Amino acid sequence: IYQVNETTWDSVWKTIEADCSFLTEWGFQTLKDGLKKSVKSIVLEPHYLCKDHRNLYSNYYSKKFIDSSPYASRLHFFSSPDLKIPELLLFPDNYRPSYIGYAVIRPVVDRCVGRTIIDPMQLSTTDKSNFFCLRTEFRAHIGGNRFLVRGYPYISQDGDVTVCAHTSLWGVCRYLSERYTVYKEVYPFDLINLTEHSEGRTFPYRGMTYSDYSSILSGFGTFPIVLRLKDHTGKMYPSEHRQLYTYIESGFPVVGSLPGHVVTIIGHTMDLQQNPTPDSDGLIDSSEFNNQYIVVDDNYFPYQLLGKPDDPNNYSSFSKDDLKTGVCPLPEKVFLPADSAKSWALAWMNVHRKDLESTGAGPFVTRLFLTSNSSFKGRCLQRSVQDANIDAVSYYISGINLPHFIWVMEVGPLDLYRQGKCTAEIVLDSTASDIERAIIYMRFGNSIILGGQTLVSKDSPVAYPQYTHNLGEK
Repeated sequence: IYQVNETTWDSVWKTIEADCSFLTEWGFQTLKDGLKKSVKSIVLEPHYLCKDHRNLYSNYYSKKFIDSSPYASRLHFFSSPDLKIPELLLFPDNYRPSYIGYAVIRPVVDRCVGRTIIDPMQLSTTDKSNFFCLRTEFRAHIGGNRFLVRGYPYISQDGDVTVCAHTSLWGVCRYLSERYTVYKEVYPFDLINLTEHSEGRTFPYRGMTYSDYSSILSGFGTFPIVLRLKDHTGKMYPSEHRQLYTYIESGFPVVGSLPGHVVTIIGHTMDLQQNPTPDSDGLIDSSEFNNQYIVVDDNYFPYQLLGKPDDPNNYSSFSKDDLKTGVCPLPEKVFLPADSAKSWALAWMNVHRKDLESTGAGPFVTRLFLTSNSSFKGRCLQRSVQDANIDAVSYYISGINLPHFIWVMEVGPLDLYRQGKCTAEIVLDSTASDIERAIIYMRFGNSIILGGQTLVSKDSPVAYPQYTHNLGEK
């Protein structure tokens, strides 16, 4: 165990580097810089059997002439100062709240950081009021005691058998399998076996394209959609970028292609003080407030920021404008893509424009997202009893028969959107096709239009809280 503070930070990490023989200079620098000012105690687990490294060892490293080890080490990070091993083992409840996460250190030549889960909300560099990213719960055991950490899975490429595309796809698959029981757990070499062989052998190294990503994610059990964000001349497609934002806002990780590189987009930050110009209908798409994407890049510590070209906080020379394609793994029962859902919602909203304008003054902000009916209904029940008066409309919605997944477009005046509120919502059937009537119901203030009938509850509020859950919000 190692105690660290700002004064001893560099010297203690040098000691860790000496004690942990698998820790390379790259891994040492990446972890040391990424965790600075967040960690007070570090526990080294020197002899650790990592299922992901063992998978690569069995299928690749054990076949090489150069000897390698099937074992790894693991570092655990705590924000508690002066942590002692006996207290940690005997009284683990005292230290579970301060557990930041762990990093597996693999015996490879350079990129030694293996399976890593860090809670971004426990990092000192995170702006917790404006940081919305995918997280799910992972378990780790120290001396038989279970510790939980919420984060997004990260792994670096080893540069030998796995490349950046493999690490990105591994993160997507591991996140989904950990969060949803419908997906089985896959290991790094499984992704190599899922790669198409039409371009030749799949390892030790071969470049990959978005068609490979789509094929692998299909083999994993998802139903990916491919967004082409630029044409061959570099011209950007704004509508595709808006769809990209919509899928991220819906809580889906997106495999994003950059020139010669691949990252995973797992969230965003927002700048609600912007004043974007409304379109001809007096509407502002919520993507206009998107400030930066939160990405996982295997060359860097996780949770990096990718903004506009002039953003000083960009983690590298890349910017959002460099994204060429995005591959999003959707569930099976989502047949209606984002662009079609938006067209349907806007068309029906324009038919009832007077109902919308009765709820407030424009410009209006539209926010489109996909979610499950159970999560949405749960939030409807929560907001139905938030105030002294019962929101009868929200309560009524919680009892409507809905498909497994629904598209929701929330609409509200700009000033209310900045306060996290809306005044209208249009809900669509995600299993509908372009030629079917996708609309399920519309809410405008304290009224709801369902099946050709309008129901009004005068005691219900005109403005109500936005749905916030897909990206880990409370």
